[in-house]
Amino acid sequence: MAGRKVAMIGGRTSTLGFKAMGVEAFVAPLPEDGPRIWNQLDLDRYAVIMVTEPVFEVLEREVPGFPPHGGLPVVLAIPAVTGSRETAAARMRERVVKAVGADLER
Repeated sequence: MAGRKVAMIGGRTSTLGFKAMGVEAFVAPLPEDGPRIWNQLDLDRYAVIMVTEPVFEVLEREVPGFPPHGGLPVVLAIPAVTGSRETAAARMRERVVKAVGADLER
């Protein structure tokens, strides 16, 4: 993982704070711009790619094989500054159920 970077894809407001912390930020003015940005990324450069929920949802629908499974980069859905769509929480819940074998919230 040495030398790999962290990236962020999302709206301008959502990415600004991450850019200030040294994260490579890619602004998607509209969620529909996500696939174009994703397809231009050199995925081997990144250990983690954070994607705002609106962009993540478009990528899931329009990019075959998204999100990549196993290995790097790890793709994390995060809420946009406009609020959560619960996509990130649902994905995390799915991963916990898969790992533990039970839904811990019930």
